Amino acid sequence: MTKQIIIASISLVLFSVAMPAMAASTFTGTLSTGVQTGISGVLVVSPTALPVAGTYDSAQSVKLSASGASSIHYFLNTTDLNDALTCSTGSVYDSSTPIQMTGSGLIRAIACYGSHASPIASFTYVINTSSTPAPSSGGGGGGSVTPPATTNPLIGDINGDGKVDILDFNALLVQWGMTGSNLTADLDNNGKVDILDFNILIIHWTS
Repeated sequence: MTKQIIIASISLVLFSVAMPAMAASTFTGTLSTGVQTGISGVLVVSPTALPVAGTYDSAQSVKLSASGASSIHYFLNTTDLNDALTCSTGSVYDSSTPIQMTGSGLIRAIACYGSHASPIASFTYVINTSSTPAPSSGGGGGGSVTPPATTNPLIGDINGDGKVDILDFNALLVQWGMTGSNLTADLDNNGKVDILDFNILIIHWTS
């Protein structure tokens, strides 16, 4: 009897080691895969954005999509991340009218599948539209004047040490919530230091 218990215990241990880890998934409604799996439900996915979030030299028209969703709701440049984004709040995305990002900003969006909402997806865009003035022609000798070379400052480098790191993060925290002009941590130049500036700093973080 003792040997049988020991053998059974060893078999259970070997069986548990051989079994692969299983990941849980949540479905709602009806899922059709073309294969008889015994699982029913609708896969709820967060929206995606094109072009992808990042830094651009010109304004961008952002298109949102979510496979199978009945609608997409979004907030644009909402600084309070506690604002509730649900299938009955925010702006309803119209696929025929992309979101125009003419300046730096943050898009937060969810996909709605009936009464079920996806997790929130966030997309941060940094728009740098500054341009270098054209050089003026030289007088007298008829030759052209070459403008002096300029070095573009590193975006997010608040303390000017040539990299975006923890020191810049500390500088941003010191100025957090401040409003006005000439704020070094106001990276999007909107007159206040907030979550949008934090997002810009993280995007340009020096690895």
